[in-house]
Amino acid sequence: MKEINYTKIAKQLKVMADPKRLKIINLLSNGEMCASEILKAFRVSQPTLSHDMKALVDGKFVIARREGQKTFYRLNPDTIFDLQAALSEICNENINL
Repeated sequence: MKEINYTKIAKQLKVMADPKRLKIINLLSNGEMCASEILKAFRVSQPTLSHDMKALVDGKFVIARREGQKTFYRLNPDTIFDLQAALSEICNENINL
């Protein structure tokens, strides 16, 4: 059994514990989007969106790439799958189904 890094998981969950960020994850599950497209889905300022995108990029949930003046974002499935597996491991450790 793999050792569980509870501190890492808690930090990742803190990043995800925001409704806007969860909606961004959901939007990006349909494919790569530029920042202006993401901004259209929210009633927030550009700096507020930038703060949330930075948190998602720093948490490795989202990958950013620059193309000229635009920044494009896509999901990082590795981080999402790793978090999902860790949460499953924690739950399966303590729950006998």
